[in-house]
Amino acid sequence: MSWVQAASLVQGPEEEGDVFDEEADESLLVQREWQSHMQRRVKEGYRDGIDAGKAVTLQQGFNQGYKEGAEVIINYGQLRGTLRSFLSLELYPSSTEATQS
Repeated sequence: MSWVQAASLVQGPEEEGDVFDEEADESLLVQREWQSHMQRRVKEGYRDGIDAGKAVTLQQGFNQGYKEGAEVIINYGQLRGTLRSFLSLELYPSSTEATQS
């Protein structure tokens, strides 16, 4: 669209006048500028909201995973310690058993 067509749309199809009319009403331009700024702010707010939501969700997922992982590791450590103690009893019999043999 050329700037001449755009200027004619601003004035309206029934109005005829100079494209560079200095006395033209600027309220339409101000209104369009305001709408443009508001659309930008809405988009920025939406993006900020998405980022904040991602951060909260990520933190909640980390907290849950850390808790579950800690529980699994504690159980694993206890099992491993128990098995090691049984293994050490098998490999190193007590001194009383060794002297009786």
